[in-house]
Amino acid sequence: MVACLLIPQALSYSSLTHLPPAYGLYTALVPALVYGMLGTSRHLSMGPEALVSVLTGTLVKGQLKHLYAAYSPNTPPDEAVDDFSAAVASAVALASGLCTFALGMFRFGFLDSMISESSLRGFISGAAIVVLIGQTRIVLGLPSSNSVHSSPWNDLCHMLSHLGQIHAATAAVSLGALAFLRLLRFVKRQFRSALWLQGIPDTLVVIILATLVSWAAKLGREYGVAVFGSVDGDLPRFSVPRVPAYVDSKDIVSSAITITMIGVVESVIVAREYASRNHYAVSSNRELVALGVSNIIGSAFGSYPAFGSLSRSKLNDRAKATSQLSGIVAAILVLVSLLGLLPYLYHLPLGVLAAIIVDAVVSLLSATPHAISFLFKVQA
Repeated sequence: MVACLLIPQALSYSSLTHLPPAYGLYTALVPALVYGMLGTSRHLSMGPEALVSVLTGTLVKGQLKHLYAAYSPNTPPDEAVDDFSAAVASAVALASGLCTFALGMFRFGFLDSMISESSLRGFISGAAIVVLIGQTRIVLGLPSSNSVHSSPWNDLCHMLSHLGQIHAATAAVSLGALAFLRLLRFVKRQFRSALWLQGIPDTLVVIILATLVSWAAKLGREYGVAVFGSVDGDLPRFSVPRVPAYVDSKDIVSSAITITMIGVVESVIVAREYASRNHYAVSSNRELVALGVSNIIGSAFGSYPAFGSLSRSKLNDRAKATSQLSGIVAAILVLVSLLGLLPYLYHLPLGVLAAIIVDAVVSLLSATPHAISFLFKVQA
Protein backbone atom coordinates (compact mmCIF):
# COMPACT_ATOMS: atom_id res chain seq x y z
CA MET A 1 0.00 0.00 0.00
CA VAL A 2 2.81 2.42 0.91
CA ALA A 3 4.62 1.61 -2.35
CA CYS A 4 1.60 2.94 -4.26
CA LEU A 5 2.43 6.37 -2.82
CA LEU A 6 6.20 5.98 -2.56
CA ILE A 7 6.76 5.25 -6.27
CA PRO A 8 4.77 8.26 -7.62
CA GLN A 9 6.38 10.53 -5.02
CA ALA A 10 9.85 9.30 -5.96
CA LEU A 11 9.19 10.07 -9.62
CA SER A 12 7.68 13.48 -8.81
CA TYR A 13 10.19 14.67 -6.22
CA SER A 14 13.16 13.87 -8.46
CA SER A 15 12.16 16.87 -10.58
CA LEU A 16 12.60 19.08 -7.51
CA THR A 17 16.22 17.96 -7.28
CA HIS A 18 16.96 18.55 -11.00
CA LEU A 19 17.81 14.85 -11.34
CA PRO A 20 16.48 12.20 -13.77
CA PRO A 21 13.47 10.22 -12.41
CA ALA A 22 15.51 7.06 -11.86
CA TYR A 23 17.43 8.80 -9.05
CA GLY A 24 14.18 9.35 -7.18
CA LEU A 25 13.61 5.59 -7.30
CA TYR A 26 17.19 4.95 -6.14
CA THR A 27 16.46 7.19 -3.14
CA ALA A 28 13.29 5.20 -2.42
CA LEU A 29 15.14 1.90 -2.73
CA VAL A 30 18.52 1.72 -0.97
CA PRO A 31 17.93 3.95 2.11
CA ALA A 32 14.59 2.22 2.73
CA LEU A 33 16.21 -1.22 2.66
CA VAL A 34 18.96 -0.15 5.06
CA TYR A 35 16.56 1.60 7.42
CA GLY A 36 14.29 -1.46 7.46
CA MET A 37 17.19 -3.45 8.91
CA LEU A 38 18.45 -0.82 11.40
CA GLY A 39 15.55 1.46 12.36
CA THR A 40 13.46 1.11 15.52
CA SER A 41 10.21 2.60 14.13
CA ARG A 42 7.74 0.15 12.62
CA HIS A 43 5.85 2.86 10.76
CA LEU A 44 8.40 5.41 9.55
CA SER A 45 8.54 5.34 5.75
CA MET A 46 12.05 6.16 4.56
CA GLY A 47 12.69 7.72 1.15
CA PRO A 48 12.34 10.98 -0.80
CA GLU A 49 10.69 13.81 1.11
CA ALA A 50 9.36 17.02 -0.42
CA LEU A 51 11.21 19.58 1.68
CA VAL A 52 14.52 17.70 1.60
CA SER A 53 14.15 17.33 -2.17
CA VAL A 54 13.68 21.10 -2.47
CA LEU A 55 16.81 21.80 -0.42
CA THR A 56 18.80 19.30 -2.48
CA GLY A 57 17.51 20.85 -5.69
CA THR A 58 18.45 24.33 -4.47
CA LEU A 59 22.02 23.16 -3.91
CA VAL A 60 22.21 21.37 -7.26
CA LYS A 61 20.84 24.36 -9.14
CA GLY A 62 23.25 26.69 -7.37
CA GLN A 63 26.24 24.51 -8.30
CA LEU A 64 25.20 24.06 -11.93
CA LYS A 65 26.23 27.64 -12.64
CA HIS A 66 29.87 26.55 -12.11
CA LEU A 67 29.46 23.79 -14.71
CA TYR A 68 27.87 26.20 -17.21
CA ALA A 69 30.68 28.70 -16.57
CA ALA A 70 33.27 26.00 -17.26
CA TYR A 71 31.69 25.24 -20.66
CA SER A 72 31.09 28.91 -21.54
CA PRO A 73 30.41 30.13 -24.21
CA ASN A 74 29.06 26.69 -25.11
CA THR A 75 26.34 24.74 -23.30
CA PRO A 76 27.27 21.52 -21.46
CA PRO A 77 25.76 18.32 -22.91
CA ASP A 78 22.75 16.86 -21.10
CA GLU A 79 24.74 13.82 -19.99
CA ALA A 80 27.37 16.04 -18.33
CA VAL A 81 24.63 18.02 -16.55
CA ASP A 82 22.97 14.83 -15.26
CA ASP A 83 26.26 13.34 -14.07
CA PHE A 84 27.28 16.58 -12.36
CA SER A 85 23.88 16.96 -10.66
CA ALA A 86 23.94 13.33 -9.50
CA ALA A 87 27.45 13.76 -8.08
CA VAL A 88 26.42 16.87 -6.12
CA ALA A 89 23.29 15.12 -4.78
CA SER A 90 25.26 12.01 -3.74
CA ALA A 91 27.92 14.14 -2.05
CA VAL A 92 25.35 16.03 0.03
CA ALA A 93 23.64 12.71 0.88
CA LEU A 94 26.96 11.39 2.21
CA ALA A 95 27.62 14.59 4.18
CA SER A 96 24.08 14.57 5.59
CA GLY A 97 24.41 10.89 6.49
CA LEU A 98 27.68 11.51 8.33
CA CYS A 99 26.13 14.46 10.23
CA THR A 100 23.10 12.39 11.23
CA PHE A 101 25.24 9.41 12.22
CA ALA A 102 27.43 11.65 14.39
CA LEU A 103 24.36 13.14 16.10
CA GLY A 104 23.18 9.64 16.97
CA MET A 105 26.57 8.46 18.20
CA PHE A 106 26.95 11.52 20.44
CA ARG A 107 23.36 11.10 21.74
CA PHE A 108 21.74 14.20 20.28
CA GLY A 109 18.36 12.48 20.02
CA PHE A 110 16.77 15.37 21.94
CA LEU A 111 17.52 17.74 19.04
CA ASP A 112 13.93 17.82 17.76
CA SER A 113 12.80 19.53 20.98
CA MET A 114 15.44 22.28 20.64
CA ILE A 115 14.02 23.87 17.47
CA SER A 116 11.04 26.18 17.94
CA GLU A 117 7.86 25.35 16.04
CA SER A 118 7.64 28.90 14.64
CA SER A 119 11.13 28.68 13.11
CA LEU A 120 10.40 25.27 11.62
CA ARG A 121 7.01 26.37 10.29
CA GLY A 122 8.49 29.48 8.72
CA PHE A 123 11.21 27.48 6.99
CA ILE A 124 8.74 24.86 5.72
CA SER A 125 6.34 27.52 4.43
CA GLY A 126 9.09 29.41 2.62
CA ALA A 127 10.35 26.25 0.92
CA ALA A 128 6.79 25.25 -0.01
CA ILE A 129 6.18 28.62 -1.68
CA VAL A 130 9.40 28.25 -3.69
CA VAL A 131 8.25 24.82 -4.89
CA LEU A 132 4.78 26.15 -5.69
CA ILE A 133 6.23 28.84 -7.96
CA GLY A 134 8.41 26.40 -9.88
CA GLN A 135 5.79 23.69 -10.30
CA THR A 136 2.96 26.05 -11.25
CA ARG A 137 4.95 26.98 -14.36
CA ILE A 138 5.08 23.31 -15.38
CA VAL A 139 1.40 22.77 -14.60
CA LEU A 140 0.48 25.67 -16.92
CA GLY A 141 2.94 24.60 -19.62
CA LEU A 142 4.80 27.93 -19.56
CA PRO A 143 8.32 28.24 -21.01
CA SER A 144 11.32 28.00 -18.70
CA SER A 145 13.52 31.01 -17.98
CA ASN A 146 16.50 28.90 -19.18
CA SER A 147 18.77 30.37 -16.51
CA VAL A 148 20.59 28.54 -13.73
CA HIS A 149 21.04 31.90 -11.94
CA SER A 150 17.32 32.71 -11.57
CA SER A 151 15.88 33.24 -8.09
CA PRO A 152 12.32 32.31 -7.01
CA TRP A 153 11.36 35.98 -7.38
CA ASN A 154 12.73 36.05 -10.94
CA ASP A 155 10.92 32.81 -11.70
CA LEU A 156 7.66 34.31 -10.43
CA CYS A 157 8.11 37.46 -12.50
CA HIS A 158 8.98 35.38 -15.56
CA MET A 159 5.87 33.23 -15.07
CA LEU A 160 3.56 36.22 -14.62
CA SER A 161 5.00 37.98 -17.68
CA HIS A 162 4.40 34.90 -19.85
CA LEU A 163 0.84 34.05 -18.77
CA GLY A 164 -0.26 34.72 -22.33
CA GLN A 165 1.75 31.67 -23.42
CA ILE A 166 -0.14 29.13 -21.30
CA HIS A 167 -0.23 25.78 -23.11
CA ALA A 168 -3.93 24.99 -23.10
CA ALA A 169 -3.65 21.20 -23.42
CA THR A 170 -0.96 20.93 -20.73
CA ALA A 171 -2.90 23.19 -18.35
CA ALA A 172 -6.12 21.25 -18.94
CA VAL A 173 -4.66 17.82 -18.21
CA SER A 174 -2.54 19.05 -15.26
CA LEU A 175 -5.30 21.04 -13.56
CA GLY A 176 -7.74 18.22 -14.29
CA ALA A 177 -5.41 15.77 -12.53
CA LEU A 178 -5.03 18.15 -9.58
CA ALA A 179 -8.80 18.63 -9.33
CA PHE A 180 -9.39 14.87 -9.49
CA LEU A 181 -6.79 14.30 -6.78
CA ARG A 182 -8.39 16.87 -4.46
CA LEU A 183 -11.87 15.50 -5.21
CA LEU A 184 -10.80 11.98 -4.36
CA ARG A 185 -9.32 13.21 -1.06
CA PHE A 186 -12.57 15.07 -0.30
CA VAL A 187 -14.67 11.96 -0.98
CA LYS A 188 -12.38 9.91 1.29
CA ARG A 189 -12.89 12.42 4.12
CA GLN A 190 -16.67 12.29 3.68
CA PHE A 191 -16.82 8.48 3.76
CA ARG A 192 -14.23 7.54 6.37
CA SER A 193 -16.14 4.35 7.25
CA ALA A 194 -15.76 2.94 3.71
CA LEU A 195 -12.56 0.96 4.14
CA TRP A 196 -12.36 -0.03 0.46
CA LEU A 197 -12.44 3.66 -0.47
CA GLN A 198 -9.74 4.58 2.06
CA GLY A 199 -7.48 1.92 0.55
CA ILE A 200 -7.51 3.44 -2.95
CA PRO A 201 -4.02 4.83 -3.75
CA ASP A 202 -5.18 8.19 -5.11
CA THR A 203 -1.81 9.35 -6.43
CA LEU A 204 -1.22 6.09 -8.30
CA VAL A 205 -4.74 6.18 -9.73
CA VAL A 206 -4.15 9.70 -11.07
CA ILE A 207 -0.87 8.66 -12.71
CA ILE A 208 -2.42 5.59 -14.35
CA LEU A 209 -5.46 7.49 -15.63
CA ALA A 210 -3.35 10.40 -16.91
CA THR A 211 -1.01 8.02 -18.72
CA LEU A 212 -3.91 6.17 -20.36
CA VAL A 213 -5.63 9.40 -21.42
CA SER A 214 -2.38 10.79 -22.82
CA TRP A 215 -1.73 7.58 -24.75
CA ALA A 216 -5.28 7.31 -26.12
CA ALA A 217 -5.55 10.99 -27.09
CA LYS A 218 -1.92 11.19 -28.31
CA LEU A 219 -1.42 14.30 -26.21
CA GLY A 220 2.34 14.35 -26.76
CA ARG A 221 2.29 13.95 -30.52
CA GLU A 222 -0.94 15.73 -31.48
CA TYR A 223 -1.17 18.48 -28.87
CA GLY A 224 2.46 19.13 -27.89
CA VAL A 225 2.08 18.13 -24.23
CA ALA A 226 5.46 17.40 -22.59
CA VAL A 227 5.53 13.73 -21.55
CA PHE A 228 7.72 11.53 -19.36
CA GLY A 229 9.46 9.91 -22.35
CA SER A 230 12.09 7.16 -22.30
CA VAL A 231 13.99 6.69 -19.05
CA ASP A 232 16.65 4.08 -18.39
CA GLY A 233 15.62 1.82 -15.52
CA ASP A 234 19.03 0.37 -14.71
CA LEU A 235 19.91 -0.82 -11.23
CA PRO A 236 21.94 1.66 -9.17
CA ARG A 237 25.69 1.09 -9.42
CA PHE A 238 28.12 1.35 -6.54
CA SER A 239 30.28 4.47 -6.70
CA VAL A 240 32.10 6.25 -3.90
CA PRO A 241 30.59 9.77 -3.66
CA ARG A 242 32.94 12.63 -4.41
CA VAL A 243 32.67 16.39 -4.59
CA PRO A 244 32.75 17.17 -8.34
CA ALA A 245 35.09 19.70 -9.89
CA TYR A 246 34.03 23.37 -9.72
CA VAL A 247 32.06 22.74 -6.49
CA ASP A 248 33.01 24.30 -3.15
CA SER A 249 32.95 21.71 -0.35
CA LYS A 250 31.69 24.38 2.05
CA ASP A 251 28.45 24.63 0.06
CA ILE A 252 27.98 20.87 0.33
CA VAL A 253 28.57 20.87 4.10
CA SER A 254 26.35 23.89 4.84
CA SER A 255 23.49 22.41 2.79
CA ALA A 256 24.00 19.03 4.45
CA ILE A 257 23.65 20.59 7.91
CA THR A 258 20.39 22.31 6.94
CA ILE A 259 19.01 19.14 5.35
CA THR A 260 20.03 17.13 8.41
CA MET A 261 18.26 19.49 10.80
CA ILE A 262 15.01 19.44 8.82
CA GLY A 263 15.10 15.72 8.02
CA VAL A 264 16.02 14.65 11.55
CA VAL A 265 13.35 16.76 13.24
CA GLU A 266 10.57 15.54 10.95
CA SER A 267 11.70 11.89 11.06
CA VAL A 268 12.09 11.71 14.85
CA ILE A 269 8.78 13.49 15.47
CA VAL A 270 6.95 11.08 13.13
CA ALA A 271 8.68 8.03 14.64
CA ARG A 272 7.74 9.11 18.19
CA GLU A 273 4.17 9.95 17.19
CA TYR A 274 3.36 6.54 15.71
CA ALA A 275 5.29 4.67 18.39
CA SER A 276 3.13 6.39 21.01
CA ARG A 277 -0.07 5.61 19.10
CA ASN A 278 0.79 1.94 18.73
CA HIS A 279 2.33 1.45 22.20
CA TYR A 280 5.93 0.57 21.46
CA ALA A 281 9.23 2.31 22.19
CA VAL A 282 11.68 3.95 19.81
CA SER A 283 15.16 5.20 20.61
CA SER A 284 15.84 8.64 19.15
CA ASN A 285 19.59 8.03 19.16
CA ARG A 286 19.25 4.70 17.39
CA GLU A 287 16.92 6.36 14.90
CA LEU A 288 19.60 8.95 14.12
CA VAL A 289 22.20 6.23 13.61
CA ALA A 290 19.83 4.30 11.32
CA LEU A 291 18.98 7.42 9.31
CA GLY A 292 22.66 8.30 9.02
CA VAL A 293 23.80 4.85 7.88
CA SER A 294 20.90 4.72 5.40
CA ASN A 295 22.06 7.93 3.75
CA ILE A 296 25.74 6.98 3.85
CA ILE A 297 25.10 3.68 2.06
CA GLY A 298 22.45 5.20 -0.20
CA SER A 299 24.85 7.91 -1.36
CA ALA A 300 27.11 5.18 -2.80
CA PHE A 301 24.22 3.95 -4.95
CA GLY A 302 23.07 7.24 -6.48
CA SER A 303 20.50 8.36 -3.93
CA TYR A 304 20.11 11.90 -2.64
CA PRO A 305 19.26 12.63 1.04
CA ALA A 306 16.36 10.51 2.31
CA PHE A 307 14.38 10.85 5.52
CA GLY A 308 11.02 9.84 6.97
CA SER A 309 7.79 11.02 5.35
CA LEU A 310 4.71 11.96 7.36
CA SER A 311 2.22 11.15 4.57
CA ARG A 312 3.66 7.70 3.85
CA SER A 313 4.07 6.90 7.55
CA LYS A 314 0.42 7.79 8.07
CA LEU A 315 -0.48 5.36 5.28
CA ASN A 316 1.76 2.72 6.86
CA ASP A 317 -0.12 3.11 10.14
CA ARG A 318 -3.46 2.86 8.35
CA ALA A 319 -2.29 -0.35 6.67
CA LYS A 320 -1.66 -1.83 10.16
CA ALA A 321 2.09 -2.29 9.75
CA THR A 322 3.51 -4.28 12.66
CA SER A 323 7.23 -4.36 11.88
CA GLN A 324 10.01 -2.73 9.87
CA LEU A 325 9.43 -5.40 7.22
CA SER A 326 6.74 -3.15 5.69
CA GLY A 327 9.45 -0.70 4.59
CA ILE A 328 11.57 -3.51 3.13
CA VAL A 329 8.58 -4.82 1.15
CA ALA A 330 7.90 -1.30 -0.18
CA ALA A 331 11.55 -1.03 -1.25
CA ILE A 332 11.32 -4.39 -3.08
CA LEU A 333 8.27 -3.11 -4.97
CA VAL A 334 10.27 0.01 -5.89
CA LEU A 335 12.96 -2.31 -7.28
CA VAL A 336 10.34 -4.14 -9.37
CA SER A 337 9.02 -0.83 -10.72
CA LEU A 338 12.56 0.33 -11.49
CA LEU A 339 13.17 -2.76 -13.61
CA GLY A 340 9.82 -2.99 -15.35
CA LEU A 341 7.53 0.02 -14.82
CA LEU A 342 9.32 2.99 -16.37
CA PRO A 343 8.71 2.09 -20.05
CA TYR A 344 4.96 2.10 -19.42
CA LEU A 345 5.12 5.70 -18.17
CA TYR A 346 6.35 7.04 -21.54
CA HIS A 347 3.09 8.93 -22.20
CA LEU A 348 2.68 10.33 -18.66
CA PRO A 349 2.35 14.15 -18.91
CA LEU A 350 5.03 15.94 -16.88
CA GLY A 351 2.40 18.45 -15.82
CA VAL A 352 0.63 15.68 -13.90
CA LEU A 353 3.77 14.97 -11.87
CA ALA A 354 3.99 18.71 -11.18
CA ALA A 355 0.34 18.68 -10.10
CA ILE A 356 1.11 15.88 -7.59
CA ILE A 357 3.90 18.04 -6.12
CA VAL A 358 1.58 21.08 -5.97
CA ASP A 359 -0.92 18.96 -4.05
CA ALA A 360 1.82 17.94 -1.59
CA VAL A 361 3.11 21.48 -0.96
CA VAL A 362 -0.41 22.86 -0.52
CA SER A 363 -0.74 20.34 2.31
CA LEU A 364 2.51 21.69 3.79
CA LEU A 365 1.04 25.21 3.70
CA SER A 366 -2.32 24.23 5.19
CA ALA A 367 -1.12 24.70 8.78
CA THR A 368 0.60 28.03 8.12
CA PRO A 369 -2.38 30.43 8.57
CA HIS A 370 -3.24 28.84 11.93
CA ALA A 371 0.40 29.01 13.05
CA ILE A 372 0.68 32.71 12.11
CA SER A 373 -2.61 33.50 13.87
CA PHE A 374 -1.43 31.70 17.02
CA LEU A 375 1.92 33.53 17.04
CA PHE A 376 0.14 36.90 16.79
CA LYS A 377 -2.21 35.94 19.62
CA VAL A 378 0.61 35.08 21.99
CA GLN A 379 2.66 38.06 20.68
CA ALA A 380 5.60 35.78 19.85
